[in-house]
Amino acid sequence: MHESISIDKESIHEHLTSSGTTGQKSQMFFDKWSILSARRMVEFIYNAIGFNDPKQESNYLLLAYEPLKNFKMGTTNTNIFLTSFSKPKEVFFALRQTNGTHEFDRFGTVKKLQEYSEQNLPVRIHGFPSFMYFTLMQMKDMGIKVKLHPDSLAMFGGGWKGYANKAIPKEELFELMHEYLGISLSRIRDGYGSVEHSIPYIECKNHKLHIPIWSRLFVRDVKTLEVIDYGKSGFLNFVTPYITSVPAISVMMGDLGVMHKAEECSCGAKTPFFEILGRAGVSQNKSCAISASELLKKRGV
Repeated sequence: MHESISIDKESIHEHLTSSGTTGQKSQMFFDKWSILSARRMVEFIYNAIGFNDPKQESNYLLLAYEPLKNFKMGTTNTNIFLTSFSKPKEVFFALRQTNGTHEFDRFGTVKKLQEYSEQNLPVRIHGFPSFMYFTLMQMKDMGIKVKLHPDSLAMFGGGWKGYANKAIPKEELFELMHEYLGISLSRIRDGYGSVEHSIPYIECKNHKLHIPIWSRLFVRDVKTLEVIDYGKSGFLNFVTPYITSVPAISVMMGDLGVMHKAEECSCGAKTPFFEILGRAGVSQNKSCAISASELLKKRGV
C-alpha cells in the first residue's frame, strides 16, 4: 500500500515486487549493498554444496515468468540470477509471455526437456515446484521419459501455497524427477525465501532447511506471538541485519513452521533447521506462487 524506504530514491538499485498477475503486490527496494549482499549469500551456499561451476556450460529450464518489458517480479529476478552459477547455453521459461500476460507452456516444456536430453549438457532447473509436477504428469500421460546429463540439478523455490490441495510431498516429487528425468536425488534441492526477506534458505544433502549465519529465526505462538521452543509450531519470524534499504530487519511470515535443533540432522551443519507446515489463514494469500498457480487454474491443469 505504501513505499517504505530507508534511503534516498537516487540510491535505489533494484525495485522488485512479490506478487504475480493478481493480488496486492509487496514492493521492495534494494540499494546496491543490500542486493549484492543477498546474491553473495547465495554464492557462498552454492560454493558450499558444490553447485557453483561458472565454466561449465549448461542449459536452463526456468519454471518462472518470462520477463516482460520493465518486469519487476522478484522470483524471475532471482531465477535469472541463478543462471550465473554455470555458463548458460540456452534459457527456456515455462511461463511464456503472451500479449502482455503469461501462460504455462507445458507441451513446450516437455519438448524442451527432450531437446536438452539430446545435447549431452547439464540441465539446471529453477523455479516453482508446482510447474515441475505438472510437467512430469504431462510426460507420464505422453509416455515420455528422458535421461538428463548426470551433472544436471534442480533448485526449487516458491512452494505450492494456494494449491496445497494438489501438492504432493517433496520426496514424491523428487522421486518422480529421478524417474522421468534421471536427476540424482542428491542434486535436487528445495529452497525458501521471499522478496521481503531475501535470505537464501537452501536444503542440505538431507533436504533440511538450515538457518544460515546471516539470519536468526524465532517461532511465535499464533495467539500470543510469544517466542516458543523447538518442536512447537507457530509463525516464522526471521531477523537479519543485512538490509539497509528498507525497514525489513524483522519479518514475520504468513507461513506456519517448526524449528529443530541442529543435531537432529546428520549433515554436519551446526545451525538449527526449520520445516514449513503450511500457510496461515482461511483465505488465499496473493503471493507470487499463488498467482503462478492461478495460471494453472485458468487452463484447467
